Amino acid sequence: MLDYKLYYWDLPFRGNFIQLMLEEAGAQYERHEATEIYPDRSLKLHNPSMAPPYLYECKSKTYYAQMPACLMHLGREYDYLPKRAETHTLALKTILDCNDILVEITNWNGQVMWQKNDWESFRHSRLPQWMQIFEKTGLDHGLKGGEGYLLGSQISVADIATTALFGTLVYSFPEFEDDLQQTAPHIAELCQRIEARPAIKSFLIKQREEYGRGYCGGQIERSLRKMIG
Repeated sequence: MLDYKLYYWDLPFRGNFIQLMLEEAGAQYERHEATEIYPDRSLKLHNPSMAPPYLYECKSKTYYAQMPACLMHLGREYDYLPKRAETHTLALKTILDCNDILVEITNWNGQVMWQKNDWESFRHSRLPQWMQIFEKTGLDHGLKGGEGYLLGSQISVADIATTALFGTLVYSFPEFEDDLQQTAPHIAELCQRIEARPAIKSFLIKQREEYGRGYCGGQIERSLRKMIG
């Protein structure tokens, strides 16, 4: 029986956050093209949203949208949320931080294309600060030496989100690998461990064989590649 339908484009970007969680949890799902809903049907949904991803839960016949909300819902459904109030809140904060980074790295969702000076400031100042935030969070909660997770001894939705963010970024743009290794080595190792989990590894192999190093597509990705190249 199908558990979910995910509506997104043939690109990792925000979609991978949800897909990695679905794969890790062993959910039965189908991925559908975003154009089946967006833009014509989006306002007709019971819980409308501005843009994909949309997650349809078959058992409740409910649509969820906004990547952080979808992840928190799946984390609750499959018991990937920390139990303590502080770390539960930190899991949400981590996902929101990931979403903020996606907004920033695409220069506010492509409102304007990157210019060299602005890009250099982002890559060498703003992005390392973000990496340091994740690194310190992990160290504060026992992440070290190939052991532990971002928020403690148990894997959580925060680890899935962190991997969907930095693992995807490093694969799509190998130039970032040294940035992450030097600035947040424990986060780099965590991403490698999460990507090696059986269900996630199998999914990523298939996705990367099919779509290569694609990231977010369109003018936004061309602008990023121009800056990095």
